[in-house]
Amino acid sequence: MPILLLFIFLCCASGAHAQGAQSQNMAPGGVSESSSVAAAPARLSTELPADLSVDLPDALPADLDDTGRVDLYCLRRAYPQITGIVADAQGQWLVFADGRRVLYAADSGPEANGGKGTSGGRESEWVVNVRVSMAEPYPLEPERPETPLGVSPGRRRSYDLLQTLYGASPKAVGSHLVQARLLGQHLHLSPAAAQAMNRADAVLAPQAAYEPRLKTLLKMDGGFAWRRIAGENRLSPHAFGIAFDISPGIATYWRWSKLRPHPLQKSYPASIVAAFENEGFIWGGKWHEYDLMHFEYRPEIICKARVLLGQEHMPGSDAPAQPAVRTTSPASTISAANPAPKPAASPAGNSSGTALDTSAASPAGLPQSENAGAATAP
Repeated sequence: MPILLLFIFLCCASGAHAQGAQSQNMAPGGVSESSSVAAAPARLSTELPADLSVDLPDALPADLDDTGRVDLYCLRRAYPQITGIVADAQGQWLVFADGRRVLYAADSGPEANGGKGTSGGRESEWVVNVRVSMAEPYPLEPERPETPLGVSPGRRRSYDLLQTLYGASPKAVGSHLVQARLLGQHLHLSPAAAQAMNRADAVLAPQAAYEPRLKTLLKMDGGFAWRRIAGENRLSPHAFGIAFDISPGIATYWRWSKLRPHPLQKSYPASIVAAFENEGFIWGGKWHEYDLMHFEYRPEIICKARVLLGQEHMPGSDAPAQPAVRTTSPASTISAANPAPKPAASPAGNSSGTALDTSAASPAGLPQSENAGAATAP
């Protein structure tokens, strides 16, 4: 009996020791210290793995055209919390796993015309539905086409989509931010954007070590910042933790320069742009209203560009989708992306794109860039 009691005691002591050791390796709240993004909710975990296979839902609106199918494929690939798309008299709606809906395309009215004609004048050119935000083809590296007036792929945004994905207030967005790194510099971004930046950093770090001149263009200057774009009511993409600025003293902003276009739109190192594009970021240097310092996490736009170029094939598709043919007017590509007219209505979210907290002002002496996160002026 004493031997049996001794054996039981030793087993209990060993189990307690193992449990204690495990708890010492956990951060407060039960999150492992080695996990940098575990605290983020599942709905914000939108990393875009290269090998992710996404199928279109079985039930699709009868009037969803080929462009809509490509868009839906890329949206679901980028944001797995989007589960499908439905249609009603107001338009076509993206459906999220939690039941929320975001307007993909309105059937008529100003929203169906790229948002133009809504209240707000010029502001309405940039606050659009999801279909319009993806309509203008983004040129992947090494392509650097001309950027005449109206050519700004990715600069038009659906604020309903952004607010549904990342939050509609500084507190909501800020509570999910995680740390990202670039050449030893740190900033805070949304979980998916941070993971994408860390992957780009793994590519750029050895390149910068081999080619030191790249380091001058990789000086971190701004990440998350809840503020508006100067002179406008719409929020900067920095407000959603999906954009960052690098080296604004060299890579300037169109409002700060008289050059149209800017030489850096052609000569900016392709290795930097390609490293970020490969991870889902678009570059503001490919806009008419150029923002050379600005990179923005828009994986759905990069995915669509790959599909249109035949670099990525949709499941069940034997041939790559054909890109829209651009006419002499860049705006016609936007207009052609919309379905035929029916009565329209605003989506459930804040479709105006107006900041819910717009107390932040521009730095003294200079307007903010498109990203509105850079505090340093060249």
